Order: sequence, then structure tokens, then C-alpha cells
Amino acid sequence: MPVATKNLQKDRDFVRQNRERLLKEYLNKYLLVHDEKIVSSFDSYEAAAAEGIRQFGMDGIFLVQQITEAEPLNFVMEAVL
Repeated sequence: MPVATKNLQKDRDFVRQNRERLLKEYLNKYLLVHDEKIVSSFDSYEAAAAEGIRQFGMDGIFLVQQITEAEPLNFVMEAVL
């Protein structure tokens, strides 16, 4: 498994393992997660992604995930600019 995929999986696992606490603190927010830490929360995906790019660069590895009562569908999106 490539390092990037492994790091992203660790961030997904971090969110999954802390789901109950995150639901209480961040319901309906978009979390920016990097290295198994919450960097910040946002009201929109676009704001969270923009901050992730600002902090970690276009090639940076970070997770943006909305915290909702129903678990979101997981997908990976790769953007080419």
C-alpha cells in the first residue's frame, strides 16, 4: 500500500474510532484531519479543502470529512489542475 494511502487510511480510522465524541462536538461540520489530528472544523467542504491545500499544499495528504449522524459514503476524489 502506498504511503499516501496508508496515511489517509489512518486519518479515516481516527475519525471512525472517535465518532461518538466527534458527533457531540462537530455535528454537521466538515473536519480537516491530518496525521490523526483535527486541524479545524468548517461549515462547508470547500472551506475545509481550501484550508487543507493552504496548509499542506496541492500534493498534501489530508482528509476532509463531514460529521453526520448517518455515516457518509466513502469516496476518494483526485483533482487534476
